Amino acid sequence: MINDAYGAKRNRNHNLERALEKELSGKGEKAAIFHLNMKLNPCKQVQSISRALALGLHILPRVMAERITLVKKTVEERVVSETSGDYRKLLVELIKVANAE
Repeated sequence: MINDAYGAKRNRNHNLERALEKELSGKGEKAAIFHLNMKLNPCKQVQSISRALALGLHILPRVMAERITLVKKTVEERVVSETSGDYRKLLVELIKVANAE
């Protein structure tokens, strides 16, 4: 609704996302566009995150194997040594799921 009103005031090819792209850059731009899309179209935004997460979990075992070869420390060992609490538990469980595949 607000995106349409903004576009109508400017021109048809200009919307809030385009305005953010022009005014911001880097991580700030990505974060602002993410939050905008969570307001304007949350289902589509969550779907794109899910797709990216699924792809990441699919390639994670290969990345972990290469890391062990290069660094001599597993990703799980590094997560355990560098994180704590619930965040550590979450990451370790994600690694275990990826290793199970």
